[in-house]
Amino acid sequence: MTDDPIAEFLELFRDEANQRLDNMVDTLLAVEAGRAEPNAVDDLFRDAHTIKGGAGMLELEDVRTLAHAVEDVLQGVRDTGSFPRELIDPLLRAADALRGHVAGEAPGSPDLLDELAASRAGVLGTTLPAVTRAERTPATAPGERRAIRVPPQKIDRLLDLVGETVLHRRRLEHVLGEERIATDELVSDELDLGERLFDELKDAAIKMRTLPFSTITGPLPRAVRDIAVAEGKDVELVVRGEETELDRVILESLSEPLVHLLRNAVGHGVETPRERKRAGKPERATVELRAEQRGGSVEVAVADDGRGVAPEVLAEAKSIGSLAEVLARAGFSTAEEVTELSGRGVGFDAVKRHVESFGGTVEARSEPGRGTEIILVLPLALALIEVLLVERGNQAFGIPLANVEEAIAVEDTLMLEGKAALELRGRSVALSDLSELIGATSPPLPGRAPAIVVTAGGRRVAAACDRLLGEDEVVVKPLGALLPSARGYLGAAILGDGRIALLLDPASLTRPATARLRALVAPPRPETERAPSKVLVVEDSYTVRELQRSILEAAGYRVETARDGKEGPERVERDSDIELVITDLEMPEMDGLALTRAIRARAERSSLPVVIVTSRGDETDRARGIEAGADAYMIKRAFDQQTLLETVERLVGR
Repeated sequence: MTDDPIAEFLELFRDEANQRLDNMVDTLLAVEAGRAEPNAVDDLFRDAHTIKGGAGMLELEDVRTLAHAVEDVLQGVRDTGSFPRELIDPLLRAADALRGHVAGEAPGSPDLLDELAASRAGVLGTTLPAVTRAERTPATAPGERRAIRVPPQKIDRLLDLVGETVLHRRRLEHVLGEERIATDELVSDELDLGERLFDELKDAAIKMRTLPFSTITGPLPRAVRDIAVAEGKDVELVVRGEETELDRVILESLSEPLVHLLRNAVGHGVETPRERKRAGKPERATVELRAEQRGGSVEVAVADDGRGVAPEVLAEAKSIGSLAEVLARAGFSTAEEVTELSGRGVGFDAVKRHVESFGGTVEARSEPGRGTEIILVLPLALALIEVLLVERGNQAFGIPLANVEEAIAVEDTLMLEGKAALELRGRSVALSDLSELIGATSPPLPGRAPAIVVTAGGRRVAAACDRLLGEDEVVVKPLGALLPSARGYLGAAILGDGRIALLLDPASLTRPATARLRALVAPPRPETERAPSKVLVVEDSYTVRELQRSILEAAGYRVETARDGKEGPERVERDSDIELVITDLEMPEMDGLALTRAIRARAERSSLPVVIVTSRGDETDRARGIEAGADAYMIKRAFDQQTLLETVERLVGR
């Protein structure tokens, strides 16, 4: 939400209008199917009336005019006491047009206004009165409550503060010492109270990030109806679990994947009414969309009662262990012919990649003649996740606990096709060094190293590591603009001891060797006689700051950090060992340009190398950075850790 009050009201209006439009579409489809409630027309009229009033207050003339036309058609239905089916299509198109106007897309509607007028005149025997700008009504009915909209950036900031609170507590415990905490009852009680308050704050922040599944299901019955009409099929969509909550980031991006799955289910999953009658099925097919929470995950499923996939496809799926993998294969399709709706084999692959980007998995089940079910297993909340923490090469990693089958000690191994494997309860599981899976270089594994059996997408792999750190519930921090294209990572987490743990995508760990992850932590540098160079990292984002620290320390550098530009010159002045500064551009108190100028203004440190790493990449910003005295200017979206290390090495003369 912006500081402009008009923009704030407009955003609130859009939220409410879209909810009202969802209600209208649901009601119109219920009328068409003959299952509408007795007060359906009143509900439709009230929704159109509310949209018209809000649009009038904000002077959105296109919205107000069209909503008024819809309202007049519904008034005619009220007056006659009947709802002709011929009105359903123009009213649905009017809802679509209103949604476009509300979103600012400004679709044309003069023809639609004429059609609504003609529909009322032809079906109801009355004409539409003229619509004037002066007709305005209140946006909200008396006593109606409006939800409070909280910008996602504010929620994310709250979660950042939650993470900082964890670290503050750990530092406090370190200062007090274990002995004092154990012997001083008052100190112990206060720390326990702080822990409880922190847990409540964390839970409240996470709940603010979740929204009910119903937030995105409103337009889907209409979408299924239109697809079915185009395919000459009779299909009913049944939605269950609408109250189930998911992380808003996942939820807001789930509409398109669900439409893909529904299109597949209607387009070539269910049969035509004639085919279903011959097969002894009801002529009306059923597609079910449901959401259900299971522990720390949410299952979102699309199931149909159609023909199912072919037996030969099921046989292939059985041989590789995953029907989802077969269906997601590039170019694969179960459609008999390619149409605008289905058949090119790209939709399911896109859905699978999208789900895996959130650390989720996709499962598929099918039975010939009985139907197909696609299940998306998604994390309940991206901001908070239960993980198993492990260590490899002095770097901590987290793997979602939902994808960890078990942890074992590696003793006897097998060789299958020249590769190491373990035998677990009669089944072989490929064994790999975790460093190999993430593309890193680490010292040799210890004897009887522990291994974690990870499952995802129908595949399993045993990943060996140095040691297990235990289970934990962590707040997930995005890698952000620093590493936007890094595949195979869900983000990072701040551990209780202040270290950064990189959170691994289970689907990437279980992929074949041709699709290994790119390491985010550089291999250790060989020791030299000279003491390692010290680098100062100035960055206001805690996660980015600590991730840069990890990369540099793994490469053999000593690292100091500062939270903003104002703190930077103070550190440089009192620590003569600092040989290079890496700074963000946009920071509170003092930005990166001012920091660079401040360093250049100090005669004794004026030659200190400065590297600016920022998300602002146009030539004007770059020129300003170089003019201020920066020795290098790197763009976060094109960030490559090897380039950073090479730049640092060049500037410190190593």
